[in-house]
Amino acid sequence: MKTLSVVLLLIKATCLQADDSFAVQLPECTARIEHRATEPEVALVRSDCPLSLQSLNQLLKTGFHGLFPNNSLPIRTVYLGRLINYPQWSQDLAKSAAQSPDWSSKRGRPKKAGESDNHRVRILLNGPAYPQALKSTFTQYGLTACIAGVEKVLVFEARVIFPGLAKIPNGISAHARLPTDAQIWLHLQPERCS
Repeated sequence: MKTLSVVLLLIKATCLQADDSFAVQLPECTARIEHRATEPEVALVRSDCPLSLQSLNQLLKTGFHGLFPNNSLPIRTVYLGRLINYPQWSQDLAKSAAQSPDWSSKRGRPKKAGESDNHRVRILLNGPAYPQALKSTFTQYGLTACIAGVEKVLVFEARVIFPGLAKIPNGISAHARLPTDAQIWLHLQPERCS
């Protein structure tokens, strides 16, 4: 029985490894895009360090060209991982939530009763918190990258998100409870995000 468990773990680990991977040296560290035969319409971003939005954009452009050199993009989904791994984007989400009439900074959740954090954060990420740097990466393929999936939203006080009182944007209370992290997925589609 013990041998069977070890064999099953090895099989599972093998299935989770990328079939194709393209690494890119970025200013922060080396990051890569992975593609698996078991999920042919999905690409995964992997990085061991936080990335700027410019570096994420460079990784996507260079990585897609390296993995798919025929100038087509056979994937429809990109898993980006945790939003907090893109510090500027994470802070942009917090700022957007603080300015949104639909987010309660006092309670740290959407104002509308019954609305999930995931839903509201997805709307913010497709709206005022959408990084414009990503648009050019996908327009060359005739696609728009929309935030399709948001899971496990984390909310922190502004004083944690923007350490130091001098860094907290004007008009945001140090105790405002704002979303700053979540697992995020991009969905590639021919029309604009809704």
